[in-house]
Amino acid sequence: MPDTDRLYALSSTYTHPWLSGPDGPGLLIHDPVVAMRWYLTTEREENLAVTGHVSDDHGATWRPLEPRALMADAEHALAAQADDGPQARQSVGILRDALAAEAADWLDHRLRYVQPDDPTPYRPEEPAPDAWQRGGHIWALALGTLPDEQVLTHLTARFTAPQAEGAVLLRTGAAEMLDALTLAENPAHGEEAQLLAALALFHRLSFGFETGQLHTLAEDAQRAVLDHLITVHPVTARVVEAHPAPGHAANQAARAYLRRLSFIGADGEQRLLDDAAAALAEAVTAVEQQPDPAPDPSAQGVQAPAIPGYPKCLEGDLQAAAQWRLISPVARRAAEQTMDRLISAASALAEATAAADVQQPPSPQRDAALLSHHSLHQELEELTARYALLMHASVLADAEAAAEPAQHAAVVAAAQATEAQPRPSTAAEMRAAEDAFMAHVTQAEDRIAEALSEQRRITREALHRIFPYAVTSTGRHTVRRNLLENSGLGLDAYTQASRAIGESAGKLQSVEAAYRSGAVSFGRPPVSHDDVKQARAALQRAETRFADLGISRPNTIRALKALDAAAHHAPSDSEAPAARAARIAAQSRERSKAAAPRTDPAVKQVRHAHHSSAQAHQPGLRPT
Repeated sequence: MPDTDRLYALSSTYTHPWLSGPDGPGLLIHDPVVAMRWYLTTEREENLAVTGHVSDDHGATWRPLEPRALMADAEHALAAQADDGPQARQSVGILRDALAAEAADWLDHRLRYVQPDDPTPYRPEEPAPDAWQRGGHIWALALGTLPDEQVLTHLTARFTAPQAEGAVLLRTGAAEMLDALTLAENPAHGEEAQLLAALALFHRLSFGFETGQLHTLAEDAQRAVLDHLITVHPVTARVVEAHPAPGHAANQAARAYLRRLSFIGADGEQRLLDDAAAALAEAVTAVEQQPDPAPDPSAQGVQAPAIPGYPKCLEGDLQAAAQWRLISPVARRAAEQTMDRLISAASALAEATAAADVQQPPSPQRDAALLSHHSLHQELEELTARYALLMHASVLADAEAAAEPAQHAAVVAAAQATEAQPRPSTAAEMRAAEDAFMAHVTQAEDRIAEALSEQRRITREALHRIFPYAVTSTGRHTVRRNLLENSGLGLDAYTQASRAIGESAGKLQSVEAAYRSGAVSFGRPPVSHDDVKQARAALQRAETRFADLGISRPNTIRALKALDAAAHHAPSDSEAPAARAARIAAQSRERSKAAAPRTDPAVKQVRHAHHSSAQAHQPGLRPT
């Protein structure tokens, strides 16, 4: 059983030139084996680049997840599952083989690389020697290990001729990358020639065809080596001492010199070394002769947000969906059930594939397992999209709720600023004080309106990104029904949950009575202690469902109201000063009335009538 405290969020972006920009599919799940297999089958150099994040607190906070850490988690989960007995060990062996096959397929796309914009994409039958070595570099950069024999077996079986030398080159390249990564973690332990060689290796990968998280990993390692090498190399150390800021033009010129030097080599041709040093000296001289830029007056002070904490932009849709699970117990329970079913379906598909004969057409068992796995994957994607949109809308609802105290604080701040001035003695001074007060209020409320407008824009973008068909009134109605009715939170949700409690309580009562009496119905087995436990567990589940509804449904309706308002919202014209002043005075009067106790006899009479009507509809009760 996976650790449900930990969640893995894998998102993808299209890297193909004709598909660049829009986000690709994503996965939010608590099982590292399924997550790692999804990474290997989704991350392809000509289609998608995958980025991972992991959370250890049900999705409240996130940190970046490297593929090597995800692979380590998957291996740890498989090792733990293998301790459950012989049948579990057999299932783990099948999953390991499936994982190795998918890793070999992932690596094959690196070995026989095709440019995404190649008009005639063609993969050679056999990888070239340099391709084997580059594949080892990428494997070690991503997964942090040497390819094991199981992966190599699946990989070499793809090619027509024996690839013994290819496997050696693959392992050699992986070992070279592992040494370079060790230097990047502790660059002070490396010599200048070693650091330059590692820098050239990282630069080739970060500057080459790799994109997404692999590109980021190569850039991070390159930066770690550069940050140390630039301070110890005799040519660049003087430049860094005079210009320590990494963003300074002279500092950037020194970094460019080291990159150029890494390709030449410390013992390279002297003419090339002299040209690189001369280019660095010329760039530093040109930078130092330029006058320092004048400070930007607009950057001197940062204005406090009009609504504290807003506008807020969530990290991503997967992270937003995880946060909604924390708000809605019904959503979390549905997601956990779907994830568990998907994990079981993935294992069943791997076992059916392993038992299938490659010389025969697919069996009905494998087709059924494939269909179940696909449908559950789609169901989890739909749940994630639904929860992500609700979380975006919930943030908007929070911003709208925070706008009212922010407006009140703006009025108080304006009053305090006016009171700090000398008391007016003439009518003209009083009008000037009132104008100053209203100017403070107007400016603050305009900023609050801008913040709300920006938050609504973010929410509308999320709506059109997650549900593109929600551009018409019919589409928005479909979205509402999808978010509410399909989540089990419709108008009859409370009725069904209450009825389930009554039915479960009645069944528990009858089972307990039969168990105590020992009576046996004709044709049925005697009631056992396990039957009583099951009936009691069913009642607990029904009560939990009803309690979860009391939390989830109000939060969902609140988010839907904010979403509906954002979808229909149009920016309003600025209020006239007189209308704004009248509204502020009316709000003050309303706050004064709310603070006083209500003693209106008509209100009491309406409440008493409503209370009597409610009692009349309760069974066994009569109005007094």
